[in-house]
Amino acid sequence: MKLQLLFLAFFLSGIHFIYSFTDPHDATVLLTLKDAWKNTPPSWEHSLDPCGLPGWEGVTCNNSTYRVTALKLSTMGLEGKLEGDIGELTELTTLDLSFNRGLKGSLSPQLGKLQNLTFLILAGCSFNGDIPYELGNLSNLVFLALNTNNLTGKIPPSLGSFSKLLWLDLAENMLTGSLPISTSKTPGLDLLSEARHFHFNKNKLSGPIPAKLFSSNMNLRHILFDGNQLSGSIPPTIGLVKSLEVIRLDRNALIGSVPDLSNLTNIVELNLALNQLTGTLPDLTQMMKLNYLDLSNNSFKPSEAPTWFSSLSTLTTLVMENGSLQGSIPHELFSFPQLEEVLRGNPVCNDHTSSLDAYCQENQQTPKPYYPSLANCECTSCLLDQDCNPWNCECVYPYKGTLSVGGSLLSELPNATVLKLLENSLSMSQSLLPGSIYIQASWKSSGNDSSGEAPQLKDARRFSYVELRKCTNNFAERNVIGSGAYGKVYRGLLSNGQVVAIKRAQQGSMQSLLEFKTEIELLSRVHHKNLVGLVGFCFEQGKQILIYEFMPNGTIRDSLSGKSGIYLDWNRRLYIALGSATGLAYLHEHANPPIIHRDVKSTNILLDENLTAKVADFGLSKLVSDALTSNVSTQVKGTMGYLDPEYYQTQQLTEKSDVYSFGVFMLELLTSKRPIVKGKYIVHRGLGNSWKLLCNALKIHLKIVQQ
Repeated sequence: MKLQLLFLAFFLSGIHFIYSFTDPHDATVLLTLKDAWKNTPPSWEHSLDPCGLPGWEGVTCNNSTYRVTALKLSTMGLEGKLEGDIGELTELTTLDLSFNRGLKGSLSPQLGKLQNLTFLILAGCSFNGDIPYELGNLSNLVFLALNTNNLTGKIPPSLGSFSKLLWLDLAENMLTGSLPISTSKTPGLDLLSEARHFHFNKNKLSGPIPAKLFSSNMNLRHILFDGNQLSGSIPPTIGLVKSLEVIRLDRNALIGSVPDLSNLTNIVELNLALNQLTGTLPDLTQMMKLNYLDLSNNSFKPSEAPTWFSSLSTLTTLVMENGSLQGSIPHELFSFPQLEEVLRGNPVCNDHTSSLDAYCQENQQTPKPYYPSLANCECTSCLLDQDCNPWNCECVYPYKGTLSVGGSLLSELPNATVLKLLENSLSMSQSLLPGSIYIQASWKSSGNDSSGEAPQLKDARRFSYVELRKCTNNFAERNVIGSGAYGKVYRGLLSNGQVVAIKRAQQGSMQSLLEFKTEIELLSRVHHKNLVGLVGFCFEQGKQILIYEFMPNGTIRDSLSGKSGIYLDWNRRLYIALGSATGLAYLHEHANPPIIHRDVKSTNILLDENLTAKVADFGLSKLVSDALTSNVSTQVKGTMGYLDPEYYQTQQLTEKSDVYSFGVFMLELLTSKRPIVKGKYIVHRGLGNSWKLLCNALKIHLKIVQQ
């Protein structure tokens, strides 16, 4: 009996030792999740104490109670289901599993037990089934994002119980049914008076938009109902919500006339296209902030262009395609240099007047960069504290600040959720288009050295030259997808059906056998979702060939230039920045020894089928241990425009060199401009150590952080 008691005491003390910091109940829940998920962070494998030291990545705990208060695991590549007793994490205030496409299955009703939750962010996963009715129990919820999943069923009326909710995003699912409003027995969306965002676009919602959904005491900014099957007329009550900035009702089956919108003076974007609206064109005279207007493909009464066409000087896009405009168009309308107009399909285009030709023709199919050209203008009447924005020849108040890319520790990245908030604020609230930011800046790099732990190693497969000839049709020219100083890159189809990119060295660029083997060893041991993986290699018959994952969407430069046909909106650009920085952070901090890339640029960052950014081309990379311990200067390698000046001058290589190049890439991603334009470097277009972002992007970011 004593032996049994001693064993029990030892067992219980062992439990206490294992969970020496973390609350035992919380630790059990997290261990269950770890077992249910693939691709959890490495720190989850090295410790059984999530709140201990060094702790689990993505897990935040209370310093006194050691209860888990936040799970922030966005873009981790997690796979599995949201299983276990997740509802037992009762102190949880933030649950962010967003943009893990491998997370599947239904949403657990246990989520409704997390009554301290303020942020529930499950966007960009693959969850299916109904939205649990129990979510309505989350009375403290401020931010709910379930967008971009495979959710079905109706919007539960219980979501109307969120008295503190600011953000409701259910977009890009397969939700059906009507928009729920309150009754004497059930809540509804009309009770969300504090909400700023209703994002229900790209679902299968049907029925009319209830008049009761809107009222004068609401604080809505964005109504995104586009891409559904909504019918009936636009309710006149929508005109009572004076705070509205964006209304998107396009691509539905709405009928009737447009109601009075004269109270909506803050509207920046109005899109009613592709409905069955009738009556006269709406009077938008009071919308003095209107930036984007699309009334195309409706059935409005034939009329001449309304007078407000020429009074809304803030308009940048006016789309009236396939409408009923006739007569003459005000000359003033064509005097706005920033205005893009699409009038084709209107009777007014039948006159074939030269002044309208440009606005009545079909769009050209040739690739078009997604940024405007610099205007050749001068602002002669700017105030002393204003500057001239050469994008649109307007006087603006510059925002001055310092944008820091924190040394070599690229893992010190902002939460992806903040990026999502910033994306919406940039593209919606401020109506900024990607590439429209004008930068004047100077660059200063700083940072600390770092080292990391060894990743799990995997061997690359060795291919025969015969195999590679077969899968490329004898290296046929039609299979060439790229070329460079190293040689050509071919698209190949392996016998197992896998599509790969085959990089074949040309004569004059081949390495020694030792160098080639070293590169294979280097590439084969780095594995990360933001790095292009090595599939295999071939070294026979005097050939040097590397086989990589195939990236179907090409390089970032292809997308920025319009060559790929992929439009990089703010959302995509911000997540490309986050993904590529995460990949570099892995090289700097988790490879053993750490690796310096030496050629970070937009053509070496690729997009996979899900538009995930992956850092590629380690042909110039160098081990940090070699660079730091060697007394011999390294030969300067890289690409002009991206080269770190300190590295170029001293020929001493550090991780900071990659950070500098990444900063140049960030500017390129922000502005769509190449690092060198007409002999001028993008990082030298500035004054002192300050940045001039002639929009309010950073102000918006700071406001979000403060909130």
